[in-house]
Amino acid sequence: MTSGVTDSRAVQKPLPAEIDVCGLTHRGRVRSENADHFLIASFHRAMQVHNSSIPSTAFPALSADSRGYVFLVADGVGAFAQAANGSARAIRSVAQYLIDMSEVSLSADPAREQEVVSRVHDAVVETHQTLLSLEEDGIPGSALTTLTMLVAIWPRLFVVHVGDSRAYRLRDGQLTQLTTDQTMAQAMVDSGEWTRAIADASPLRHVLVSALGSPEVDPQVRSLDLERQDVMLLCTDGLTKHVSDEEIREHLLRAQPSESVCQSLIDLALARGGQDNVTVVMGKARAG
Repeated sequence: MTSGVTDSRAVQKPLPAEIDVCGLTHRGRVRSENADHFLIASFHRAMQVHNSSIPSTAFPALSADSRGYVFLVADGVGAFAQAANGSARAIRSVAQYLIDMSEVSLSADPAREQEVVSRVHDAVVETHQTLLSLEEDGIPGSALTTLTMLVAIWPRLFVVHVGDSRAYRLRDGQLTQLTTDQTMAQAMVDSGEWTRAIADASPLRHVLVSALGSPEVDPQVRSLDLERQDVMLLCTDGLTKHVSDEEIREHLLRAQPSESVCQSLIDLALARGGQDNVTVVMGKARAG
C-alpha cells in the first residue's frame, strides 16, 4: 500500500530542472561503423521576434516549462550499405515532423490525445516514405532502420515502435517491456509454434519482419499513463544481446544519474563481447 503523499507525488508533473536524461552510443567491439543513432529533445513554447523597439534579448526564446519530451533510438540494419544513413535520416525526418507538437498541452486539453497518436503515427509513415525514396533519388544501397520512440506529454506517454529496438519502463520496482520485437522469432512465439526459450536461442531473433525503408512496415503506437517516478529506457539490440531484462532492472534501480547508468549498461555489453552497436537512452525525474 502506498501513502497519500506518494500518490500525490506520482501525479505531479516534474519541472524541467528535475528531469535527468542521457543517451550514449558505442560501435561495439566487432562492427567497423556505428549505425545506431539517438535523439533526446524537449518541446517548448517559443516566440521568434522579427522586429521591436525593445532589444530582442528581453524576450525569452523558450518558455520556462516544457510541453513534453521525445526519446528516440534508431538502429540501421547493418547488412546494408546505407545503414548509418538510414537511421540518421529517420531521426531527422521524425524530428522535423514533430516540431509542431510544442503547441499540444494534454494537461489543459486531454481531448487531444488521439490527435497526438495520429501525429506520431504519421511521422513514422512519412519517415518510411523518405527512406523508400532514397533509391529513387539515385542513392545506392538500401536504407533500413528500426525506430523506437517515446513521446512524453504530461500526463501521457506515447510509445512508437518499428523493429527490434526496445522501450522499457521501471515503475514500483517492476520492469515492463513496452514494445514487442518485430522479428521472425517473436512471430513464431506469437503464433504458438515456439516457446520463449526456443526463440531466444534462434538466429531468427535478429531477423526483422518490419523495418522503416523495407517492403514491410507495421508501426506500433500505444498511449499509457505517465507517473513522476517512472524510469524510461530505450536501447538497441546491441544491449539486449548481452544484458538480460533482470540486469537492466537492477541497473535502473540504482540511485545513480542517468549518465552513470547508461555507461554501466554499455560497459557490460562491451565486456560480454560487444557484438553489435549498442545505444542506451534513459530518462527519469530526480527524487524530490
